[in-house]
Amino acid sequence: MPRRKRHVESASEESDNSNGNESEEDHTEQTTRLTRRSAASNSTQHLDTLPPPKRKRIVREPAVSGSDSEETPEAQGSKANEKNKQQSNRGKAKNSAKKTQSEGKTVHFNGDVVDEEDMDEENLLGLTERRATPKTNYDETSAHCPLPGCDSKGHLSGRHESHRTLTSCPLFHNTSAEECKTRFESRAKHTEDKKKVLAEMKDRRGLRQLVPSESQKAKLEKVTKARSKKPEITEDVREKHRQHKQKHGNSRQPLITGLTSDYDYELFREAQARACELLIKEEHQMTQHFAKTDLQEYRIKKLEIGCFEINTWYSSPYPEEYARLPKIYLCEFCLKYMRTATILRRHMAKCLWRHPPGDEIYRKGNISFFEVDGKKNKVYCQNLCLLAKLFLDHKTLYFDVEPFLFYVMTENDASGCHIVGYFSKEKNSFLNYNVSCILTLPQYMRQGFGKMLIDFSYLLSKEEEKVGSPERPLSDLGLLSYRSYWKDVLLDYLHKYKGQEICIRDVSQETAINANDIVSTLQALGMLKYWKGKHLVLKKQELIDEFLEKKASRPADFANKVIDSSCLKWIPQNKRGSPS
Repeated sequence: MPRRKRHVESASEESDNSNGNESEEDHTEQTTRLTRRSAASNSTQHLDTLPPPKRKRIVREPAVSGSDSEETPEAQGSKANEKNKQQSNRGKAKNSAKKTQSEGKTVHFNGDVVDEEDMDEENLLGLTERRATPKTNYDETSAHCPLPGCDSKGHLSGRHESHRTLTSCPLFHNTSAEECKTRFESRAKHTEDKKKVLAEMKDRRGLRQLVPSESQKAKLEKVTKARSKKPEITEDVREKHRQHKQKHGNSRQPLITGLTSDYDYELFREAQARACELLIKEEHQMTQHFAKTDLQEYRIKKLEIGCFEINTWYSSPYPEEYARLPKIYLCEFCLKYMRTATILRRHMAKCLWRHPPGDEIYRKGNISFFEVDGKKNKVYCQNLCLLAKLFLDHKTLYFDVEPFLFYVMTENDASGCHIVGYFSKEKNSFLNYNVSCILTLPQYMRQGFGKMLIDFSYLLSKEEEKVGSPERPLSDLGLLSYRSYWKDVLLDYLHKYKGQEICIRDVSQETAINANDIVSTLQALGMLKYWKGKHLVLKKQELIDEFLEKKASRPADFANKVIDSSCLKWIPQNKRGSPS
């Protein structure tokens, strides 16, 4: 929403265009010009003590207007009034500065001492950086627990002295603040004991057979003995639970005492407390995410897909209710985006997809490629484009996916086909572009998958009997990947070429690489010279030997990540028969 500017003239500006008889009317007009905050607080603060609002900076100097050489008596009178107001404002600023210094709330801004309440007022007036969302004052709006009869003291986790939600209310969970604090201290002690046990196990990890230590045996015996003491559920226990249900209804958690052993009961209480701590942590992250100014960009900062949590690089036009979240969750098979981990977990339990939609056109080992038509699987392709925009700055296509084909690369295991990356291409490209957009997900970068995607795009161009080139502009990482690929292909071609003369056109036809890309790569390698009106390709044997040595020293996993043309089962679009 654009910022609304307020134009408030000073008293001296009005005095230049007024007569002496209109001084009282000017005073009345000035007092009726109220700001939004002063109008809300006019019952407690006098209007004449309001400082005149400034436009851009918070300054404590009086506004100067009019001519310095010519001053009318009316202007002099208005200046005297203005001077008195400035003196009173300075006195007020000093008093507020002393007050904030004593309370530890002084804020220095452009060399002045400003109270936080004044800063809030100036934010509302548009004088300083305006917040993207208003600061929530929990002391006024939600300082009390909504449960009737609760005094907001204590916290279910035992870590804090007060609470304001049912999730962290001890009374709602049929316990007290003292019990929660005692459980927190016991939990902290248990954590320290667990660290000691883990340290002992780490020291004994070199042994072939890890025999339980004495402390572990004592712990196991203690837990077994405690869990064996299960109480009998008598009629008195049932009656007690029934009366609790009738008295409190849904305003309290059902009673769970007397249903299981004390050890299991305390274990459940500990799980509740830990879950409450996690919820508080997520709430704090949300608060920090939304507590930003307009100068800072609102965007998704983290993405969880599969077993990976990824930091995003750029913003993406997800729907507004998702784009303003600090983190979103994606199904790694259908790419549906969700708000919370709970929704994702429920979705994964119901989602039937285990691979991208479309036809599997390539498979070798655990690597597969799926051809997805943007017209047939529109929602999936749109979700794929939104995901790609989180890591590509220049991507502009998100929703108009029908003219494109998407080739999704996956890594397969027992749980399904996990997306590694993809590239898209137009169905009918006028400029013979074989790639419109290409992306390798960050968790799979620097593992050889990027070159596999590029090599597969050129393999499709060879099957189509065309020469291809990626659509420009390329991202920085994309340009580096393509240059590295072109360099490897050309050096490998020159190593196998035994002739004395070579034609760039022939190289382009055999490798499906555009001639302009070949020329730029040879120039970067210093292998293209112009002599006596002809372009000569110089075969530098030292570059070829360096390439072969580097290729031989690659790890086995990296060396095996190559595209095998015999594993491709695909018919080009122009050779497919019309559907019956």
